[in-house]
Amino acid sequence: MYMRLNLLAIVFLNTVLTSAKKDSSVKELTLANFDRFVDGKKFAFVFFYAPWHEQCVRLLERYEEVGDTFSSRADDVVIAKVNAYEEIKLATRYWVDDYPAFRYFIKGSITEETYNNGNLPADMIRFIRSKSVLHLNIDIFHTPVIDLSSTNFERIVKDRARSILVLYYNGNCDLCKTLQNTIHDVGVTFRNEPKCLIGRLDCDAEPQICVQQTIPHYPTFKVYSQHNKDGVIYEPGTYQESYSEKNITSFMNALCGTQRRLKGRLNEKAGLLDDFNEIAVQFMKDYKRREEILKEAKMKALRHKFQTEANFYMSVMTRVMSYGASIISEEIDRLERLIAGPLHPNKADEFEKRKNILKQFQVLHFERDEL
Repeated sequence: MYMRLNLLAIVFLNTVLTSAKKDSSVKELTLANFDRFVDGKKFAFVFFYAPWHEQCVRLLERYEEVGDTFSSRADDVVIAKVNAYEEIKLATRYWVDDYPAFRYFIKGSITEETYNNGNLPADMIRFIRSKSVLHLNIDIFHTPVIDLSSTNFERIVKDRARSILVLYYNGNCDLCKTLQNTIHDVGVTFRNEPKCLIGRLDCDAEPQICVQQTIPHYPTFKVYSQHNKDGVIYEPGTYQESYSEKNITSFMNALCGTQRRLKGRLNEKAGLLDDFNEIAVQFMKDYKRREEILKEAKMKALRHKFQTEANFYMSVMTRVMSYGASIISEEIDRLERLIAGPLHPNKADEFEKRKNILKQFQVLHFERDEL
């Protein structure tokens, strides 16, 4: 009897799909076309279904009503569905492990968020109308500490382009209050690293999220890297030494592949390219072959992953050949004066990288260049 009901459900679903294909305002998405429709330019609402699931079968027929409601807004709203039973890679990508499942994407974002409201068309229509006017504010990624809540948690934490360290706290925790200052200072250090974030969440205000994230005590730090959005607890250390600003900064550099010092300055390795450091050694040592070495560097820079930095190495070589090696110290002094003054963080980073590259030539400065 059960098998017969399932067979009838599949037959009914096929009928629904066949009629829907004729003239449907609900897009059928697959791995091949998903990223074309869900690209951040429009609000997207996606129903992940299984053809053998009876509730999904019933919802699919009524889901057309949702699509029809927004058919006149096709230029900024996508209503779509995915056969998650067939599109396993999409189901895995968007954490679909139960049916029915709905995910939505606000404008400016390709990070999924979970729809947990009612399954009636009226519930979905009301929700889509309220969320389809939202647009991701990218300025939030330059905030020292992002305040997380149920309105933005998934949008920020699940973003696969970014890593984030989240402090979970409550009002009865004295150490939590101290750590607020610490994470703010760390956040300032990484403010110019929009892919390396610091966040915090008040578990008194958002208990459901803290239960979902299995927060064992307060404070708890949890790390969500680009490659692991389940989250891993960041341990405090035997004497809570890992909670220091210095150690959290070191951890964030390792997590994000960044090169920040306290207060946001780049360290002495930022901007350096190992292969071009070797070229710099050859250039400064072999006075007679400098023109040939510069030519080889230009060829290498054309296909280099970090062209901006590679081009600056060449710029230094060209200026040394034109004005002598003394230009290196003069330029380092000039950059240090500029860095000490009021500068936009992006420009400060650029100058720090240039200074580091110049120092690769300075340590190999042979007096022969002055003759």
